[in-house]
Amino acid sequence: MSSIRALADDLAARSDNQLRALLSARPDLCLPPVPDFPALAARACTRISLQRALEKLSRPELDLLETIVLTTDVDAGTGIGADALKPLLVPAPDTTMRQPGNTAEQQLDAYLARLHSLGLLVPVSAEADQPAGFLPVASLPDVLGPYPAGLGRTYAKLAAANAEAGERMVAVVAALRGAGYLLPAVAEGVDSDTGSSPADKASAAARALEAWLSAPGTWEALLAEAPPKTGELLERFRRSPVGTVPQALRNLPVHDGGASPVEWLLARGLLVPVDASHVELPRAAGIAARGGALINPWQTAAPGLGTDEEAASSGTGTARTVRASLRDNAAYSAVAETLRLVSELLVLADTTPVATLRAGGVGVREIKRLADELRIDTGEVAWLLELTAAAGLLTLDVDTSKWRTNDAGTYATLDRHHQWLLLATAWLALDRAPALVGSPAQPGSRPGSQPSVRPDSRPDAAKSGINALAAEASRPDAPAVRRRLLDALAELSVPVGDGTSVAAPAESLVTDYLCWHQPRLCRRFERLVPGMLVEAARLGLLGSGALTELGAALAADEPEEAAELLDRQLPEPLSHFLLQADLTAVAPGYLEPAVNRELALLSTAEGQGPAAIYRFSADSVRRALDAGQDAEGILAFLTRHSATEVPQPLRYLVEDTAARHGAVRVGSMSAYLRSQDLELLDALLADPRAAPLGLRRLAPTVLASKSSARELLHTLRELGYSPAPDKDDDGVALTAAGSTDGAAGSSPAQGGMTRGAGSAPSSFPVRTNPWLLTDEDLQAQLDRLRGAGTPAKSAAGAEAEPLLALETLRKAIRLKRPVRIGIVEPNGTHRHEVLQPLSVGGGRLRVFDAERDSERVVSIHRVMDIELADEAGGKNRSTTDG
Repeated sequence: MSSIRALADDLAARSDNQLRALLSARPDLCLPPVPDFPALAARACTRISLQRALEKLSRPELDLLETIVLTTDVDAGTGIGADALKPLLVPAPDTTMRQPGNTAEQQLDAYLARLHSLGLLVPVSAEADQPAGFLPVASLPDVLGPYPAGLGRTYAKLAAANAEAGERMVAVVAALRGAGYLLPAVAEGVDSDTGSSPADKASAAARALEAWLSAPGTWEALLAEAPPKTGELLERFRRSPVGTVPQALRNLPVHDGGASPVEWLLARGLLVPVDASHVELPRAAGIAARGGALINPWQTAAPGLGTDEEAASSGTGTARTVRASLRDNAAYSAVAETLRLVSELLVLADTTPVATLRAGGVGVREIKRLADELRIDTGEVAWLLELTAAAGLLTLDVDTSKWRTNDAGTYATLDRHHQWLLLATAWLALDRAPALVGSPAQPGSRPGSQPSVRPDSRPDAAKSGINALAAEASRPDAPAVRRRLLDALAELSVPVGDGTSVAAPAESLVTDYLCWHQPRLCRRFERLVPGMLVEAARLGLLGSGALTELGAALAADEPEEAAELLDRQLPEPLSHFLLQADLTAVAPGYLEPAVNRELALLSTAEGQGPAAIYRFSADSVRRALDAGQDAEGILAFLTRHSATEVPQPLRYLVEDTAARHGAVRVGSMSAYLRSQDLELLDALLADPRAAPLGLRRLAPTVLASKSSARELLHTLRELGYSPAPDKDDDGVALTAAGSTDGAAGSSPAQGGMTRGAGSAPSSFPVRTNPWLLTDEDLQAQLDRLRGAGTPAKSAAGAEAEPLLALETLRKAIRLKRPVRIGIVEPNGTHRHEVLQPLSVGGGRLRVFDAERDSERVVSIHRVMDIELADEAGGKNRSTTDG
């Protein structure tokens, strides 16, 4: 029976509460709403929906699902029940100690029930030849990948997929029999005189090796004669059955006293070469190495669960004890330091905008300049740039390709807890990973994902690093990972003793805990979580590695409460500083944001920490004068906020610098226009429609504009004027000639960007759909399903039909059976053919035509109906719209 039809019948038999639970766990199934149960089942079997569902499974649930996929046959309808699954799953030794009173049988039943409730398993009724059990939906094997449970392919599949591997198996079987190993005979190719198999075919050799390793006692006997460290080598294949080894196809003798573990395994067929440099551990060998089980050990307890005071304070490397006072001191100091650095960065960016590279992002030299100015390392500069851009305090000016301050004056007037709230919420919603700055843009595979039995001698290609504020640092899933990280830290937080201390989980424990709950996301956890932990500590969400009250409030989605808590805990800011005769000012504590910003503009900070020192110089005073201040205002500020008299040297410095300032004025203009018609130029200056051009008279016949030459030409023509490019300037003429109705490409300096000033760059993508459902949405979907009639009446639903057709094709490909296909020609004629499908994907169906003895490709959109060729009466018939 079709897997989609079976799932539709199962869903129709569920109660409303069970359907609500399914739709709440998999909201994509009803966004948009589905008309009937077949459509709901079809959507639940799509690849993207199954991927989302698998990402939410925990480690024991995913292991159980992979075991079911490996031990069932969807095409034959052969399922498996809980009793048959028990010997295939060996619980971890510490499971019963960490979860007392919860037996492995109870856990297995609970996990089976959850997988069934998620629509990943279909129940199979008991029959004469098999008990009741479960079948996975037909699309699951493709979604899980080629190596479920970390096990390789069977010998038969390896021999069928690779002719060299098949020939190797034939030679290995012959060598093993010649060496005295008792490989059992197989049905095909048995010699009637000797009763043994000559193993002259790859398929027969594959079955002989499979039966040999499955026989009781074979594996133990093999390991007894194996070279040292063979077991350690086999352990490296637990996560992935594929490894690299040079000269994998070479012939090796069975009896070789000096053989290495790799050579010993290759000689006995326990490692099968798939090409000249890669080998694969067959499924039979992998199961034998696990003691006959598919999952050993079966980790049903999450890392860190059940941690008590002794475990937290034992110093085992997974958790340590931190006093609450020490945690809070570290956290609040980090918050104050981050706020200080953000304020200084905004002052620097206001004075000298942050330049970008032509390829995008902020380059290493610019990062180094800012690091020297802020007296911090380059990694923290990249984090601050990403954070301030996310909070909207820095925006990209597309005309100059530089990051400038945006509304920084308003930010400076905010209270410190409101500043922190702005930064913390921006960090939570940031769909980028600042910690990736400096790492390779295209990282290699995760260590251990493909074990190398010998170090790979091929040098890695040079990879460019990711720049700050570049598109390569974009990670749309980063907000979800941060939320999950805070939840995990809250779950792992354990009070110790009388509550004066807390447990601080190690970074490895946090990552392992997240990977246990969502193993399909393990790679992104391992890549993103370490950097996010550092960022959380800088925002005060962690203190000395332990979750703070600020972090707990954000984890509980209570940001306002966190800000109020911070306001109560931080010391009152100061509004005064101490001026000294050596042209320095000392801030004895944390200054008010507005005072700190003004002081940072007038002087240059030296040192770090709350008691910072600021040095005045002619350059720093000139910086304030460039910002529009004057000597009288500067001295008034110093007098108002200094706890001491303004020293005479400082007063002289301000007055002398102001007296020399502004003798020569410099401005920036992008284009000019000239005309002998003075009245026309006067009209342009008086025209309010031309105000955005920023026109300014430089001479009686010359006007300058802040807009580019292209924009100036285009705008003037829209206003009814008839300007022409200046023939004396080839660059202007070329720009004008290449311009269109405002759609011309931008200059290389702008990095190809055509957005308006102040808009977000392409490295900040649109938010993904949060897949949120309300109670009204759920009830409306249930009413629609219940009102759609029985599955039998609505089985021809338009949404289910294409997936039923694809399911029929994939079943025919797996079983190597022909199908009867109805194809519509370009001229509109409709014909039926019996073809052998070979593969399907990308909107194309590759088939073998036996009548013409040739292969060809058919477009899926031209296929009207499909059925297995040997099934009559339209059985398994599906239809797609042309």
